[in-house]
Amino acid sequence: MDYRIVSADAHILEPKDIWKTWLPAKYRDRAPQLVKDAEGGDAWLFAGATEPDPIGLTATPGMPFDQFRWTGVTYDDARAGCYSGRDRLKDMDTDGVDAEILFAPQRTIGHFLGDDDDEFVLAGVDAYNSFLTEEFCSPDPKRLVGMIQIPSVGIDVSVDYLLKAAARGARGVVISNWPSGRDTLSDDDEPFWAAAAETGLPVCIHINLFSRRQRQAVRAAARKAAEAGHASLYGGKENKANARAVAGLGGVFASVPGTIGQLIFTGVPERHPGLHISMIETGVGWIPHFLEQIDDRYWRNRSWGNIPISEPPSYYWFRNFSATFITDRNGIANRHGVGLDNIMWSTDYPHHGNDWPYSRKVINETMGDLPADERAKIVAGNAVRIFGLNR
Repeated sequence: MDYRIVSADAHILEPKDIWKTWLPAKYRDRAPQLVKDAEGGDAWLFAGATEPDPIGLTATPGMPFDQFRWTGVTYDDARAGCYSGRDRLKDMDTDGVDAEILFAPQRTIGHFLGDDDDEFVLAGVDAYNSFLTEEFCSPDPKRLVGMIQIPSVGIDVSVDYLLKAAARGARGVVISNWPSGRDTLSDDDEPFWAAAAETGLPVCIHINLFSRRQRQAVRAAARKAAEAGHASLYGGKENKANARAVAGLGGVFASVPGTIGQLIFTGVPERHPGLHISMIETGVGWIPHFLEQIDDRYWRNRSWGNIPISEPPSYYWFRNFSATFITDRNGIANRHGVGLDNIMWSTDYPHHGNDWPYSRKVINETMGDLPADERAKIVAGNAVRIFGLNR
């Protein structure tokens, strides 16, 4: 297939009947519940939450900016392409997008990953992966390319899921916690990196990693705050709460340098040259500065730091990593510092960062002055290579 434009990061608004259709009956009473938000819109109530999460900003394609809203949006307001693979293809045709790399809705998958019941975690992850491959992507798997979700219950299961994904022809996997399930990177994760390198499957990290324990701690803190009457998305302090939430969206990459640094400085890519890790929805404009800084720290401290790598840290970024962006003029201007082979454009459809149906217009406005070969890598070629779309 001739891929000219590939979105390296897109999402799915889970359909209303996803858990009724795909989750075993004995677990359905513990599944996310579709309820109404404070303004009558549709929202999902997740584990540990004191209030439901509205679908508003996950269903914005086609809306002008001044109509974006967090609450009061229903599934009837959303385009069918948000939750239907067949309709997504129609929206992709309108937008001129040849393929999408698809990631789980993070709020939904976190509902299961943070549970303390192993069987429930696996049931939820299996339900989502089955929905992804057998329903959403099935109309055209060459254009709808789903990343298989890895569970949170320990290293043996993580490796098993990765190997099964490879055997079934998956183009990549996504981890939402360290493969061993620990709070931080550890030697226990080694079998997973080795398996990923051996199979050639890219490992995706969608912004952050949270262990089960950390997710449970966040849930407990949210309950405590609600009981104390602190600000929420609703109620008398709504405006301030919303402002803080929007402010946080501009710095979603803040934890990402630490993740990359841990992986490089502990020698994971040194030990596994064939491993590829893709940082999803992190933006790229900050990366040249970050690489300069970690190289500087390496040279100044390598004599005493017992750092198990044989090359400067930036070497491993360029060989073993990549990242996606949505809107990032600074990153495009500094693309050589990011790495022309390490940067991938994306739409984030159907989340509120998307510019549907004007993706081609945005590409021309932001990358129209780039040499054609460089632009081709950023908007399609790198994603085709990294995710093996023509394999």
